[in-house]
Amino acid sequence: MSMQQHLTITDCHSRSVSALGYHTARREFLTGFEDGVIKWWDLETGKMTCVAQEHTGIITQFLYWAEPKLLFSASNDGTIVIWNVAATVFDRIVLNAAVFCMAICYRRHQIICGFKKRLRVFPLDEKKESGHVIDLKRSFSDHRHSDIVSCVVCLDTRVFSAGYDKKLIVYETSSNPSNKPLQVVHCNPSAHEAGITCLLVVQEHESTRLVTGSFDRAIKVWSQDGQLIQKLHHLPGTVSSLCFVPCVNVVWICSGVRVPTLFDPSSGEIVSESIDTFQKHRNGPRLNQVICPPETNHVIGFTIQQKAVSVWKYNKQGCVTALQSRQPVECLSYTQKVPILLFSGHRDGTVLKWERHQSSYFLYSHEAFNLLDEQSKGEESHNNKTQWRKTTYNKTHHTYWTAGSKLSKVQKSADTRTPNQVKRPRFTRSVFVEELDLLALAAEDGKVYLWGFDDSLSSILKMMPSKAKLQQDRIRRFEVLLDQTPKDHLFDLKDNENDADSVTNRVSGFVCKKVLSGHLQLVTGLALVARGGSSNTNYLISGGWDGRLCVWDLQTGALKDTFCHTASDSQSEVQDLANDGAILDLAYSPKRNEFAYSSSEGMVYLRRFSPVAAQMILVNVLRGHEADITSVVWHSRLEKWLSGSEDGTIRIWSEDGMQCEQVLVTHGAVSCLCVDQVNGCIVAGIQEIMRVYDAETFIQVQSNTGHTDCIRTIIHIPERKQYISASWDNTVRVWNAYIKCLPRTRNPTGNAI
Repeated sequence: MSMQQHLTITDCHSRSVSALGYHTARREFLTGFEDGVIKWWDLETGKMTCVAQEHTGIITQFLYWAEPKLLFSASNDGTIVIWNVAATVFDRIVLNAAVFCMAICYRRHQIICGFKKRLRVFPLDEKKESGHVIDLKRSFSDHRHSDIVSCVVCLDTRVFSAGYDKKLIVYETSSNPSNKPLQVVHCNPSAHEAGITCLLVVQEHESTRLVTGSFDRAIKVWSQDGQLIQKLHHLPGTVSSLCFVPCVNVVWICSGVRVPTLFDPSSGEIVSESIDTFQKHRNGPRLNQVICPPETNHVIGFTIQQKAVSVWKYNKQGCVTALQSRQPVECLSYTQKVPILLFSGHRDGTVLKWERHQSSYFLYSHEAFNLLDEQSKGEESHNNKTQWRKTTYNKTHHTYWTAGSKLSKVQKSADTRTPNQVKRPRFTRSVFVEELDLLALAAEDGKVYLWGFDDSLSSILKMMPSKAKLQQDRIRRFEVLLDQTPKDHLFDLKDNENDADSVTNRVSGFVCKKVLSGHLQLVTGLALVARGGSSNTNYLISGGWDGRLCVWDLQTGALKDTFCHTASDSQSEVQDLANDGAILDLAYSPKRNEFAYSSSEGMVYLRRFSPVAAQMILVNVLRGHEADITSVVWHSRLEKWLSGSEDGTIRIWSEDGMQCEQVLVTHGAVSCLCVDQVNGCIVAGIQEIMRVYDAETFIQVQSNTGHTDCIRTIIHIPERKQYISASWDNTVRVWNAYIKCLPRTRNPTGNAI
């Protein structure tokens, strides 16, 4: 959901653009130039459809009157020209003074024009009974301004004006002929430190505010009564234009730089860094003016330097928010409890915890946690229970951690590097365990790191009384005055208390609590077996390039068993092979109590889950892919297995894995898969593009572009109706989830409803 550049018209005229407008009936935008020329352009194709010159001076503004489908053009030559749908002159009005701005008050059926040192109000006369479209004889003038009136807007019965005299004036219009058409409600003689250049009305669901820009490089937000709410300082240059884009709820600010500043009126924050509209277009001429026609989801802007006009178009499949990081992102996970938190694992061994601001749809705050700082703590606590030492596997020259008494031909080695010289291993996979509030992160050093919230800090926070407890104490204190506390109210208190505890746990810091060491090489797959059914504890299955499968008890952090390949020259007994190649991904099916792991051989293995390796019975082997299988997932709604491969296909397998039921050709290597938990759609990362496929028809229903490098992982947050993707381009991007339209039904008469 973002604005993306749609078209650009370069060298549209020999003179610079001075005004922009939009004709709703013709679906065309207009450009007015310094020499009085007006050109019409098709909004979709950018082709010029008409050109005219009825003014002799600079075009200052266009104004569209919706009901009669008439367009007003004003100029500093002292005339207003009215154009009909055929783009021909319908009327010409000579006012003998430069017109700088116009606005229509639909409630009073009036047009308000701004001149130098005055406002003039004219009744509208569509039928030209007075001789013109506006009644010149019944005009009213207000002389409150002492300089050029640069902008005027109307909202219901109120009129707001601002000018180069720094004044911001609020008027109330009257329908009584005996009263003045404009009555001053509020006048701020020094709304800015310099002349006001633009004025904008921002209407949202819960509030309506005014936004002004000035030569003093400041933006101010006002109430409808003219009271100051907020001020933004230190903009790069003079604010030349303001534009509110309702479809994304963002204000565009042109202030002398190459790209507009994006302002979120709901939170009062600058959100330019979180929206990707201009993240790829930092170079180019600066925009001088932008408009957003309310009838269409487009933004039109022009540049004086190159005499060019650009059009941006709303893309509902575009990125909502782009979260920037310093390193490529490898894995993602999130918490379902409130507040919803995102965790991203990065190539440099850093974990970022993201939380969305309550006041903004775009802004996220984040905390960074360094693996190097926490690694020694986790290893120290782990070494207190089991004596581990670093060894070297001679055949493959990979280092790993293992128990000292279980392998022969071991060479002891010591790592004498300082902490600053130690390379932090990158994270590859992540799983968040809701019941235990644990984040499991697999790394390239063959370990699984368990991160959690700091218990010592949370215990201190829990000692502080929560709002629910204070409310409960207050009720008990005055229970004499109450007949009986309703049961549902007591339940609400308990729920609030539980929510407060959840919030307390999640704001109390984040530390590495334990390090699970059992693999010889890079860990590339994690699958959670949650408590319930056949399992009375939370187990974690991990797999990696060493072909091993490790089962961990997350309650105790202990290794339950290992299903692995033993080298032929080893003195240990030969065990069954978990996989001849590298394990690339893991998934678990709660219904079947089976887990699947994909391999670099192009096959997927299905095994019955058991914490005992000897009882991990091989159920089936899924064959059909012709390259590495990068992702495998269990589709709980279809009750089928899905696998994605670098061969450019996604395969849908039967529940028991006996046959491949469908093959989706993606025309690109599949890097990751995700299942939409609401509508069952298959979400796939195809190189740098995210594609969504309907689970019933297997037709692509959505395509999201914006990443510039390979997408490594995708998650679905049904609570927010969003997909989150992470990529090697150092970004985590938020997208609107696909909403499946309900089929149209028919009533007994046969008509569609």
